[in-house]
Amino acid sequence: MKFRLLILLVFLLLGALLGHYMMQGSGYVLISFGHWSFESSLWVFALMLFATMATLYGAVNLSITLIKSPNAFKGWSQQRNINSAIGKTVQGLIALAEGNWKQSEKLLMAGAHGKGKLINYLAAARAAQYEGNYEHCDQLIAQAVKSTKGAELAIGLQHAQLLLEREQFEQCLATCLRLKKQFPKHPFVNKILLKTHAALNDWQAVLDVLPQLNKHKLLPTKKSTEVEINAYKKLINSMITSRSSNSKDPELLLDVWIKVPNRVLKHEDATQMIHDFISHLMSLNAHHEAESQLRKILQHTLDKTLIDLYGWIKGQDVRRQLIIAKDVVKQLPNDADASLMLGRVHLMNEEFEEAQHVFEISLSQQNKSETRSELSRLYLAKHEPEKALEMLRQGLG
Repeated sequence: MKFRLLILLVFLLLGALLGHYMMQGSGYVLISFGHWSFESSLWVFALMLFATMATLYGAVNLSITLIKSPNAFKGWSQQRNINSAIGKTVQGLIALAEGNWKQSEKLLMAGAHGKGKLINYLAAARAAQYEGNYEHCDQLIAQAVKSTKGAELAIGLQHAQLLLEREQFEQCLATCLRLKKQFPKHPFVNKILLKTHAALNDWQAVLDVLPQLNKHKLLPTKKSTEVEINAYKKLINSMITSRSSNSKDPELLLDVWIKVPNRVLKHEDATQMIHDFISHLMSLNAHHEAESQLRKILQHTLDKTLIDLYGWIKGQDVRRQLIIAKDVVKQLPNDADASLMLGRVHLMNEEFEEAQHVFEISLSQQNKSETRSELSRLYLAKHEPEKALEMLRQGLG
C-alpha cells in the first residue's frame, strides 16, 4: 500500500514538472527528408511518439497471442476433456457402488480417457460381471490389457478374482499360475491361488501355498490354523475314501500321514481325522502300523474315541502296548473308557485275571454294556457260565 502511494506521488511530481516545462514554452521540431518535411511543437511530437510506440507494442502483443492461440485452445480443450472424464468416472463408480450396473458401465466407458482409463476398464468389467454378462466382462479385461503397459499384475489379479467369483475355477487356476510364473513371491497371487486350489479340492496344493501366505502374514494365525487343519482333513479323507489302489496301500498312506505336523495332530479338531485314518489302517489289517501311529498320538491327546480304539488294535509288541495302556490309565484313573481299554490290552497279553480285575473296575466307574460283554466273554472263557449269564441279565435288567 505504501509502495503504491510512493509511485503515485512520483508520477504526480513528474506530471507537475512536465506541466511546468510545457508552460515555459512549446518548443519546435522539424524533420526534413528530401522534398518531405514535418514541423510540430515539441510536446505534440512527444505525444505522437508515445502514441506510436504504444500502438506498436500492442500490435506485437496481439500478433504473439494470435500465433499461440491454437496451442492455448488445445490445452484448454484437453483440460476440459480431462475434467469431464473425471466427472463421469466418479459418477460411474458411485453407480457401481449403488448397484446400477448398466448405468455404471456406460459412465465408466464414457470417462475412459487419459492415463487413468485402466481404472475405468476394470471397474466396468466388474459392472458387466455383476450384470451377468461374463463375455463382455472378459472383453473389457482384454481392453484393459491393451490400454496400459506394465499393469499385467493388477489386471491379472482382478481377472482372477472375477473368475473365482463366477466359479470358473479352471480358468482362474490358469490365470493364477501364469501370474505366479511372472511374480512367484507376490502374496496376493498366492492368496487367490490358495482359494482356487481349495475350490478345486486340491488340498496338497493348498498346503504347498500356505507357507507363502504365512510368511507375509496375509492370514490371521487362527485362520491359517483352520485352513491347514481343514486341508489335512480333506486330504486324508480323500485318500482313505478313494477307489484307487493307493487307498489300499498302507505304505503309501503312511508316506502322507507322517508329513502331518504335530501341531495339527494335537489340535482338538483333528481327532476325527486321526480316528478315521487309524480305523482305515485296521481295515487293511495294518494293525502294527496303526498301533505305532496311535501310540505316538496318545502321548499328547487323550481323546475317549482314540483311547477306545487303542484297545482294539493289536500291535507288534503287545507288552509295550500294555505299558502305554497303563500309562493312559494313570493319567485318567477314574475313566471307565481308559480302564476298559486297559482290560482289552491285558487280554491281548493273555493276562485274564488282570483283565477281569480291570473290567470290574471299569464297570464300577460306569455301567456300560461293552464292559458287561467283555466280562461275560471272559467268564465263559474261564468256564464260569453262571457269572456270564448273571452279567448279561444285569445288562438286560
